Amino acid sequence: MSVPQLSFKGHTVVITGAGGGLGRSYSLLFASRGANVVVNDINSEAAQKVVDQIINAGGKAVKNTSSVTDGAALVNSALDAFGGVTILINNAGILRDKGFKKMTDKEWDEITEVHLKGAFACTKAAWPHFRKQKFGRILNTASAAGLYGNFGQANYAAAKMALVGFTKTLAIEGVKYGIKATVISPIAASPMSETIMSAEMLANLQPTLVAPFVLAVCHPDGVDATGKAFEVGGGFVAEIRWERSKGTVFKTDSSFTPSAVKAKWYEVGDFSGADHPKSLSDADTQGKLKLAATLPPNAPSFPQVRFDDKTVIVTGAGAGLGRAYAQMYGKLGANVVVNDISKNGAISVVDEIVKAGGKAVAAICSAEDGEAIVKTALETFNGVHVLIANAGILRDKSFQAMTEQEWDIVVAIHLRAPYKCAKAVWPIFQEQKFGRIVTICSQVAIYGNFGQANYAAAKAGVIGFTRTLAIEGKKYNIIANCIAPSAGTALTSTIWSQAMVDAFKPDFVAPVVGYLTCAGKDGPRLAIHCVSAYCLCEKTTSTPRAPCLRFPVAGPRRPGGSALGGYSFPAKVSYTPEDVVAKWSSITDFSDGRTTHPSTTAEALEQIVANFGSGGDAKAML
Repeated sequence: MSVPQLSFKGHTVVITGAGGGLGRSYSLLFASRGANVVVNDINSEAAQKVVDQIINAGGKAVKNTSSVTDGAALVNSALDAFGGVTILINNAGILRDKGFKKMTDKEWDEITEVHLKGAFACTKAAWPHFRKQKFGRILNTASAAGLYGNFGQANYAAAKMALVGFTKTLAIEGVKYGIKATVISPIAASPMSETIMSAEMLANLQPTLVAPFVLAVCHPDGVDATGKAFEVGGGFVAEIRWERSKGTVFKTDSSFTPSAVKAKWYEVGDFSGADHPKSLSDADTQGKLKLAATLPPNAPSFPQVRFDDKTVIVTGAGAGLGRAYAQMYGKLGANVVVNDISKNGAISVVDEIVKAGGKAVAAICSAEDGEAIVKTALETFNGVHVLIANAGILRDKSFQAMTEQEWDIVVAIHLRAPYKCAKAVWPIFQEQKFGRIVTICSQVAIYGNFGQANYAAAKAGVIGFTRTLAIEGKKYNIIANCIAPSAGTALTSTIWSQAMVDAFKPDFVAPVVGYLTCAGKDGPRLAIHCVSAYCLCEKTTSTPRAPCLRFPVAGPRRPGGSALGGYSFPAKVSYTPEDVVAKWSSITDFSDGRTTHPSTTAEALEQIVANFGSGGDAKAML
C-alpha cells in the first residue's frame, strides 16, 4: 500500500517535556515534516538545545519553560510565535517511585500534578482554539504501570491510567468539532526510564521507534485513532481494548448475599464467549431482563461469609451505595465505621445499624482525612480490617465549560481520598498480615462520557492505583479489588430518569463488595468488576434494569494482526508515519486469533522484547 508523505506544513505543535527522550524525538520529527514546534521543558538548557537543533536543520521552533500546569502560557507561546495551535502532545512526566507504605503525600501530589493536572491544564487552554477552527489533535501519554499496576508506582499508575479515561471523554466531546484524542502507553529510553531499565533495554527502546506512530495519529489525513489506546515501543505497535467476561446472573431477592456470590464466583472470570463493548450502551438489556425473570433463588456457599470481629470502614456511607454497604456489613457481624461529610447522613446510618442489632460509629469528615477515619476505627473498635473507598461527588460539565475548581474537587474526592484512606490503613494491614480494600471506579472511566472528563479521569486513575495496591499487598495478604457499579443514588439521580434510579438499587451491588472483602485465603484476586442491577462481570458493563445481577470481569486486551500480535516494525530500522498508515489494519486487527491477554507489566513487555534484533542496520530518523 503506497501512502503519500504526511506533511505538517502549516501546523503548530505544542509538546510538553520536550527537552529529551520521547518529547525530543517528537519535536524533531514534527519539525522535519514542516510543523512549527513549541518545545516545552522546565529545563531551559535542554529545551534550547532541541530548538537549536530544529532551527539548524531549517525548521521552526520556540522554547517554553513554563510548568505544564500553566497551560495558558504554553498555548500563548504558540499563538505569539506562530499565530495558532493545532496539535497538543501531553508528554511531560516525572517519577517519584516508592513502596506504598513509605510514599509521602508530596510524592503522590507531585506525580498527579505533573501527569494529570498538567494534561488537563494544557488541553483546557488549547480546547477553545481547536473548537473554533474545527480541528485539533491531542495525544496523551499513559503507561503500562497504569494499565497493569506496578510495584512502587501507586502514584504514577494512578495518574497514567487517569489519562486513559480523560482521553476517551475528550474523544467523545471533540467529535462535533473535528477534535481527535488518542492515548498511548509508550516504552522508550528517557531520563525517566534510565533509572529503572537495564542498558540492553535502553539500547533497544529508542524514542525514534515511538515518534512515527504519534505523527500518524496526529495528521489530518492520518489514521483515525480517536478514543483509542495503544502500546508502542521497540517497533511494536498494538491497540488495547477492554474485554468483558461472560459473567454470571443472580436473582436479587433475599437470597442474594455475599455467600451466594461466593458460590458462583468461578463463573465471573469465564472469558469464553467474552464480548468487547465500546460504549456505555453496549449491552443486551432485553435479553438479560428475560433471563432474569426465569431465575430461581440463589444457592449460598458454606461456610457462609461473615465479618464477626472485623472492623470495616466505608467512606461516603451516609446514603446510596455506601449506606447499603454499611448496612450489609452490620448485618453480617462487622463493626462499621460510617464515614460521611454529612453529620445527619452518617448518624442516621449508624442508628439504622445499631437498631438492627449491629455495631457502628460515625466518622464525620472528608474522605480525604483518612487518618482521622482510621483513628475513629482504632479508638472505637481497636482495629481495622476492611476499607471500602466509596465516597464520591459529581461536577458534570462539558469540557469547554468545566472550571479548574470542578476538575480539582472531583479528582480530590474520587482519587486522592482513596489514596489517603488506603495510606492510613496500609501499615495496620501489613502488620496484621490481613487487609481487604475495595475501590470504586466507573464504567465512565472505561468508555468515557460526555460532560464527565473530570469524573472519567479520576475513576480511571482508581483502576491503576488499585492494581498497584494488589501487587504490593500480595505479600501481606492484602487483597485489593475495584468495582464499576451502577446504582440509583444521589449522584446518579441528577442524570438518570426516576425509573432507572428505582431499578438500580444499591442493595444489588453490596453482596459483591461483601464477597470481595471476605477473609478466606482463596478470596478473589484483583480484577475490575462491573456491577449493576442485574449484571456482574470482570470488565465493564452497560446500564442494567432488572431485578437480577450479572457479574463480568474486565481487563485490557491486545490484538493479533501478526505472529506477535499487533504489528512489529523492524526494531533496527526506523519506520515512518506512512508505514503506520499502511499497516493500520494489522495494528488494530483483533480477528485473526492471535490476540494476547497480558495481565502484568512484564507480560505486556514480552512482545516488545521479542521484537528486539529484528530488521537491518539502524539508521537515524532525521
